[in-house]
Amino acid sequence: MPTMTDAQSWTLIIGFLTTTVAVLGLVMTSFHRTLQSGLTAVRHELRGEIGTVRGEIGTVRGEIGTVRAEIDGLRTEMRTEFRRVDQRLDHLDRDVQALTRHVFDRPE
Repeated sequence: MPTMTDAQSWTLIIGFLTTTVAVLGLVMTSFHRTLQSGLTAVRHELRGEIGTVRGEIGTVRGEIGTVRAEIDGLRTEMRTEFRRVDQRLDHLDRDVQALTRHVFDRPE
């Protein structure tokens, strides 16, 4: 059985370590590229979704503006109606006071 010299043993050890480091480097590079391409895809997808959400936010803001305009119109209409009711109540109060004076201020 042939025996190995000390130099041959070290050559085999260094060769094995070099091969291991090379394979590890290839695996790491492959993993890095795969991870990077996956993250790039996720980044592009998120940008698309963010753009969609921004568009929807713009639509909601427009709808909020429409609701505000409707509320302002309703507020104006309600103020007008309240003024009209206040005037009617004032006239009614005046008429009730006149009737009360007419009925109760008479000497009997």
